[in-house]
Amino acid sequence: MCRHLSLLPLLLALLFVGGFSVAAFGEAPSAVAAPAQPSDALPADSRFPDPKLSPADVVRIQLQAMQANDMPHKNAGIEVAFRFASPRNKLTTGPLARFIDLVNNPVYRPMLNHRRVDFGQLEIEQDKAVQPVIVIGSNGERTGYLFALSKQGSGRYASCWMTDAVIRIEIGSSKTRAL
Repeated sequence: MCRHLSLLPLLLALLFVGGFSVAAFGEAPSAVAAPAQPSDALPADSRFPDPKLSPADVVRIQLQAMQANDMPHKNAGIEVAFRFASPRNKLTTGPLARFIDLVNNPVYRPMLNHRRVDFGQLEIEQDKAVQPVIVIGSNGERTGYLFALSKQGSGRYASCWMTDAVIRIEIGSSKTRAL
């Protein structure tokens, strides 16, 4: 079930031109949209890319891992998120030590040890997907992100959904308004 993605071409253009932030104005409404539904049956070890995982599963797995970031060891959650980074994403964000530094910067830090996540409407068009989320951080602040994913066409991760980018978005943007 694919939906028309009015922002997908813009998002992809921003990603490939090197832009990593989308800003909009306004306040987030108080209504919370229903979360995107993950697959009913996850593989036994869903902490690794698998063709059985949906885009919603991939986002949920990464956020759950970062919610308990230092379990069972320091930065274990960030390691899980890095496993789900697409090969193209890893070219700019890797290796793992660099990715850990990136996630620990103020733009992405709210995802670490957060309290809760509100999931917006997942949009899929062919082999691309976008998932808006609002993370309620450990300090109670709300931060919006847009996960951009793609289904890998070949190689080790063929048919796996993986994250191409996570873009911080302002609460109240068109992607977070439904949240």
